[in-house]
Amino acid sequence: MYLKELTLHGFKTFAKKTTLEFMAPTADSCGITAIVGPNGSGKSNVADALRWVLGEQRIKTLRGKAASDVIFSGSDGKTRSGFAEVSVTFGDVSGIEGIEFSEVTITRRLYRDGESQYHINNQSARLADIHMLLAQANVGQKSYAIINQGQIDHVLVASPEERKGFFDDATGVKPLQLKRHSAALKINRTRDNLNQAELLVEEIAPRLRTLKRLITRLSQREEVESQLKLKQVQYYGTLWNTVQEQLKTELSAFDRIDISVKKQVGILDSEREAFKKIEEAAKADDKAKDEVASAAISELQNRYEALQEKRTQIQEERFQIQKGIELAKVRAVSSWTPLPLSKIIEGIANLKTTLSELKKKLASDQLEAVDLDNAFKSSEMLLNRLQKPAPEEKETDPELLKKIDELRNDDAKVVTELTIVKQSMQTSAKESKQERTELFALQRRMMAAQEELHDLESQLNGRRVALARLETRSEDLERDMKEVFSGNDSEARSFKDSADTDKLYPEIQQLRHRLDLIGGIDEETVKEFEEANTRHEFLENQIADLVQALNDTEKIIQELDDQITAQSSRLFKDIQQHFEHYFKILFRGGKAGLVEIKAKDVAPENLPAPTVTDDAGEPVVIDEEDEKPKMTKREAERIVGVDIFATPPGKKLKNINLLSGGERALTSIALISAVMATNPSPFVVLDEVDAALDEANTVRFAEIVSELCGKTQFVVITHNRATMHTADALYGVTMNNDGISQLLSVKLEDVTSESSARR
Repeated sequence: MYLKELTLHGFKTFAKKTTLEFMAPTADSCGITAIVGPNGSGKSNVADALRWVLGEQRIKTLRGKAASDVIFSGSDGKTRSGFAEVSVTFGDVSGIEGIEFSEVTITRRLYRDGESQYHINNQSARLADIHMLLAQANVGQKSYAIINQGQIDHVLVASPEERKGFFDDATGVKPLQLKRHSAALKINRTRDNLNQAELLVEEIAPRLRTLKRLITRLSQREEVESQLKLKQVQYYGTLWNTVQEQLKTELSAFDRIDISVKKQVGILDSEREAFKKIEEAAKADDKAKDEVASAAISELQNRYEALQEKRTQIQEERFQIQKGIELAKVRAVSSWTPLPLSKIIEGIANLKTTLSELKKKLASDQLEAVDLDNAFKSSEMLLNRLQKPAPEEKETDPELLKKIDELRNDDAKVVTELTIVKQSMQTSAKESKQERTELFALQRRMMAAQEELHDLESQLNGRRVALARLETRSEDLERDMKEVFSGNDSEARSFKDSADTDKLYPEIQQLRHRLDLIGGIDEETVKEFEEANTRHEFLENQIADLVQALNDTEKIIQELDDQITAQSSRLFKDIQQHFEHYFKILFRGGKAGLVEIKAKDVAPENLPAPTVTDDAGEPVVIDEEDEKPKMTKREAERIVGVDIFATPPGKKLKNINLLSGGERALTSIALISAVMATNPSPFVVLDEVDAALDEANTVRFAEIVSELCGKTQFVVITHNRATMHTADALYGVTMNNDGISQLLSVKLEDVTSESSARR
């Protein structure tokens, strides 16, 4: 890479757009460009412009007090500029990592309102991007690449810590240090993010534990609900199948008896029709003779039928009352619920207390029969409440029982009267004439059919009561199933196996009690747990990633430190050798050298106290009496500064501050020359560094520049003829009365080719 072009517009005294073009390097030389001109013409502003465009932020280094001082402030002949702009173009940059162009132009623009802009090849850029680009090109912003007027001995008068920055640029470790700095910043950001993530985890953890306990209870509830549903399906499925089988059996029996009743009614109707026909025939044959007997028989027959009808009514009324009583018993059983577990425990505790008192009374002979009765009643009551209720627990209405007794007595009376009427009819039949035998036989058959019909109707009524009982139980069971299964009882209806319902019922009650103890859980709680758990897992993964990134970055920093140490140590030795070489050339003898100052060589009181933190990351205050933390081996070997010693021939100086101005300038030139010989910069700008040298030393300085121009492009601002003699091109800077710097250029190669004098 080489300096190809520099354009100034509105920068300090260069109000007009001015361009300096530099010679391209050849195989033998990178070129020397000299800028000359009278004092105050603005030639040093060229060095300031180059330093400014490369990102200099210290206004004092640019010989100003405010940022706007670099903008042309105006003169008698021209108004002030609204902005300052400097562009520098570097050629042959293809060897720089990440650069795909053959040339790179860096532009910096500053407006009077303070707005600042950076561009790389007309694309907006950050200052950090420019620093990284220059560092990769081995152009340090604070290094020896640009040495302004009066700063030639700055490296000598600087502190050892400040010199270290100069030698970092000189040894070419600046890009590695920038990467290390970036990695260190990344570590700090990662640690901040890690601390924030850990704080968030600590904040979420208590709530997550509470939610997890609730969700654990929910899982227990789901397990209990699953068991409860299974047992309820078995319980209600068995009851449903049993009731349906009983209904099916009862319906079959009812239909069979109903068919028999209808058949018997048909037979009885046929007998009656036959009896009427025979009776009418008998009356026609002997109407006058048997009129009295027929009237008596007819009266007995009518009375017999009336009694039969009355008996049927009495039995129907008894059937309705018994049906109501049976249904009431069924409803009482189906609406019964056992005691809750808490009541069971309370009842057993009371029974235990009663038995304990009975035991004491038995021991003291104070036991009475009433005490045993009370204990027996309590235990019997508790047992009845734990088991299915006995039928006697449902008391029947006394009026209904009384009514049933009355109907039973009425039925008995009707049966007695029927017996009497039947006997009377039989007696009348015996006394009747022989020709009436067939009529009486038919009458007897009618009576027998009537009795059989009555028996069938009694059986049918009994089946009706049983069927009504089962239908009521089925309806109650269906209602309970819909309530238990929330309307979806198909699984229980389709259950085909058989289970022990007496064993299942208490188990179901126990599971229901467990559900009551667990309680319900809001769906929002489940949603909150899922969100909190997802957030917690995300943070845990983030923490793991951050820890991994932290370890990886620390490993990178360690590798960079090793690389920086190795490269710096190797090149520092070369700089020492070249420094001594050029020092002896300039001083015609003497001794000079460089010494690295390590952390272990510095007095502890001059070092900043290390920061010690506890496990929580909080700083720990160390008392003066406490033992100070010891440095690690790496920290002890860390380079914290560079010291310079220089002894001109014939002198015994222990401090470089005792050197004269010219000696300091020569020592600085020797040091800069050593750096350029070891790790040459693409270009070097020297602003009147030879001003303090005499003529002999100026010649030696010019010889050194001529020697080093094979590795580095030089831009020298000078007044000395010896330095001008080495230049390949001259730029003259002048200033008219308008206060604006103007540029004149001469390419000495062209002057030589035209056979003109070179100087």
